[in-house]
Amino acid sequence: MLETHATLGQLSFLQDVGLPSSLLAADSAFLVSFYKPILILIPFMVWGWVVSKIYDKHAAQFFLPRRPWNMVHLGIAAVALGAMLLTGMAMPGNEGGFWAGWAIGLVLLIGDGFLYPLIANKDEKVPESRRITFQTFLKPDPTKNKAKAVKGPAQIKYSIKGADAAGKYNKNVEVPQPETPEMELRVSAETMYAKAIKSRASQIEITPGGSDGSYAVKFMIDGVLHPIETIPGQNAGRMMDFFKGACGLDLADRRRKLLGSCALEEVGTGANRHVLRVTSIGAQGGMRLTMLIDPEQAVTRKLPDLGLIEQQEKELKEIIEEGKGVVLVVTPRDGGRTTSMYTIIRQHDAYINNVQTVELEPQAPLEGVRVNKFDATAEGGGAGNTPAGSTGPEFSTLVRSILRRDPQVVGITEMPDPATAKEISKADHERVRSYLSFNASDPMTAIQAWVKAVGDQRIAGEALHGVVCGKLVRKLCTNCRVAYPPAPDMLKKLGIPEGKVQQLFKKGGQVLIKNKPEICPMCQGHGYYGQEGVFEIFKLTKDERDLIVAGNLTGLRAAIRKRSVPTLQAVALRKAVDGTTSVEEVMRVTTEGGQGGASPPAAPAASAGAKPPSPPAQAKA
Repeated sequence: MLETHATLGQLSFLQDVGLPSSLLAADSAFLVSFYKPILILIPFMVWGWVVSKIYDKHAAQFFLPRRPWNMVHLGIAAVALGAMLLTGMAMPGNEGGFWAGWAIGLVLLIGDGFLYPLIANKDEKVPESRRITFQTFLKPDPTKNKAKAVKGPAQIKYSIKGADAAGKYNKNVEVPQPETPEMELRVSAETMYAKAIKSRASQIEITPGGSDGSYAVKFMIDGVLHPIETIPGQNAGRMMDFFKGACGLDLADRRRKLLGSCALEEVGTGANRHVLRVTSIGAQGGMRLTMLIDPEQAVTRKLPDLGLIEQQEKELKEIIEEGKGVVLVVTPRDGGRTTSMYTIIRQHDAYINNVQTVELEPQAPLEGVRVNKFDATAEGGGAGNTPAGSTGPEFSTLVRSILRRDPQVVGITEMPDPATAKEISKADHERVRSYLSFNASDPMTAIQAWVKAVGDQRIAGEALHGVVCGKLVRKLCTNCRVAYPPAPDMLKKLGIPEGKVQQLFKKGGQVLIKNKPEICPMCQGHGYYGQEGVFEIFKLTKDERDLIVAGNLTGLRAAIRKRSVPTLQAVALRKAVDGTTSVEEVMRVTTEGGQGGASPPAAPAASAGAKPPSPPAQAKA
């Protein structure tokens, strides 16, 4: 009787709100069955926990658009709820109607669960180690374990593991006893490392810094070295020995170049694991220690991620598909040379072609590619797979040995001497594609260096089939970049017609939080976030090779310009116009010698007498 009254009351309500008669005739069992609301509630509880505890916090941490994402989540949830409630009511007397609606709603909620990671994980602001994966839902809250690690007797935050002979990081560095000098050193080393990770540094340097015996600590952030602090020589020596010891390097050897690696991860969670590749070498005034953070990730890129414009990507693919002759891959120091080289090598199918590299210091494994590491101390002069008949410890000897094995593609990552260039020029260029990589500031300088090293203009010119020259520009932080109207005289200097560009962007470094300017939490006040390549790429035709043979580089420039090949400067300027980078960054990188650790020049004025613009009026919690 009670059930009947409840049903009649609900039907009366449905009548009042004007629902169709088909819904009014819905089976009363659908309205009063106790288990159906529970079935509807359970998936929404799980969905709500995932969205609020994981997705919303993740979006807040990496400054993703929280409000739009929450609107999307709520919108999908509303549709899912409607499907669950209304589908069964629209199919009166049919128990299957409820289950059909419930299934549709469940699929929508699950789809929403996959939508956020699918898009958020591709955002450049989200580091690879913090992308949402299946493990994100299984591992415990890292903040709880982190708090335990800080409060524990060891007072450490990271576990440190050295590499074994097989390259696996399973040799634990023991934790010192509390309240000992060793523990104090360990905590100091971890503090410096944590600061570098928070700053998004790709490299840590500890170098002799003054006449008083002090050492300078520098972080390389987005390709530019930033001085961080100065530490006494004794403390610096202990710090460097700590990292050398973690990598299993000889602490007594402070002159020769030593290389090793170790891995650090958060205690208790194993999260946020990073690999340090440590290099120590003698320097004026002491020893210099360089630590690369996640070097393999730094040189692993797909072709679309290099920053090529469409015309350049097409030109590069034509060069790769030709598969003949020598191609120069050049950048200034710290200009992404290894990344460019590895990305190009990966475009060749190593499972149907014999692809090899010759390297001094391999930076990352290349799937299917045979890596030949040069070892000057080896009796045969080169890698362990160098034939016993080879003589002398020259790099060129190993290059000659590899080229005699009939490879289809060879990547030579250095040109330490003219002998190396001569060996490459002697290869069978109709059957072998050779990529030669070295430091050069522009394509013409690279061609001149190649011709000079070979020592014969005819041989050098006939062998050369292309040039890939790149540099790295810092990308403006999209969270704090500042728009400004460019002055006419500045546009004139840049070669941009007046009136064609209404606004440009420059670095900010600050945002407004509750109407107060504060350091941008995304870029830590640097104004830039990440790097992107700018390139000049061209394939050399027979006529252009003949110009090299004739020594007519002026004619070569004119011939390439006639083909409307985008220059490096033009590509960089295009990225400034579209807001990817700033004009001052373009000037820093494209001026002669401007790359790597050079300090950026002052930003151009927006207009005469104009006040500097205020931080963008956007609040980022």
